[in-house]
Amino acid sequence: LDVALERFGVADPVTVSLDDIRREAGVSVGALYHHFADKAALLEALYLDLSARFQAGFLAELRSHPAAEDGVRAGVQFYLRWVAANRAGATVLLGHRPDSAALRKLNRAFLEEVLAWWRTHVHYGTLRELPLDLIHALWLGPAQEYTRHWITGHTRRPPTSAAEALARAAWDSLKEPR
Repeated sequence: LDVALERFGVADPVTVSLDDIRREAGVSVGALYHHFADKAALLEALYLDLSARFQAGFLAELRSHPAAEDGVRAGVQFYLRWVAANRAGATVLLGHRPDSAALRKLNRAFLEEVLAWWRTHVHYGTLRELPLDLIHALWLGPAQEYTRHWITGHTRRPPTSAAEALARAAWDSLKEPR
């Protein structure tokens, strides 16, 4: 998976060769195909691993920031720190998402916990009641767009340099108006 991350994180998966990954990883053909039936299976396993690591970190941030404003800001800041530290991983996660039962299960558990945290703050009148897709777009959408610019080289400033402005904007768009 480490070699696949290096390869898929810098090149279009279509151009990545399983044989190159196998050779660089130092495994036999049989060993590779024992674990991954094809390139799609390898990419799915990588996507699942990266998603699980990102989600665990994001949830840890929410758990350690029980106040609504702190949690919203911390979520954006975590996302940008994670991207800056995992550029290849962010490239994979922002690329083609596999359609798999395992990913749906992973995402379902993640989103249930995020939404439970969210609904608590809606209940107390600090966050707006919004559908999940809008919550995501307002909370992390601008940070993801900044990330895309950084990954493609359209901006040289690292994602963490935009963390404060994007965290403030997320909070301003998601807090319940007083």
